[in-house]
Amino acid sequence: MKDKLATALAVLAETAEQGSVGEFLGEFEISKGAVELRFDCTLRSYKNWYWSVVFTQVDKRKEATVSEINLLAGEGALLAPAWVPWAERLAEFRKQLKESGRVQTDAEADELIRDLTSAFGDHGETNESEANSDQSSVKPPLKTRVRQRRIKRSENHEDQAPGEGAE
Repeated sequence: MKDKLATALAVLAETAEQGSVGEFLGEFEISKGAVELRFDCTLRSYKNWYWSVVFTQVDKRKEATVSEINLLAGEGALLAPAWVPWAERLAEFRKQLKESGRVQTDAEADELIRDLTSAFGDHGETNESEANSDQSSVKPPLKTRVRQRRIKRSENHEDQAPGEGAE
């Protein structure tokens, strides 16, 4: 146990930001041959998060080795909100625009949304990568020719493709 604890602290000292590893929280057996050591994370932005160092030991005759180092969310940790598809967010925004009285129809809402997005940058119909593709000095080949190798047979002086048998 003391060897694993010292090894885990040494690995975290190399990996984690200085001063971000707090007190030892415990040792947990994940499965046969895998043990997790947990340490409190002391970073202000990561309240209720913990450092996890996983050791694996396939053979009892060999020393356990570090297989993973993670910063994981504990119970009550602040997490990012669940992802919401764009179509659902857009529908909710249209609904809010109608309820606030800024627009009457979906068409008016779409027009307002187009105006809003154009205010944040040029998101026009042109594809910038296509427009800039001709600026390169190296052009791709226009046509590729495939040559077929022929083998000259000395007996009958006929051309034969490789792999074809004589008749």
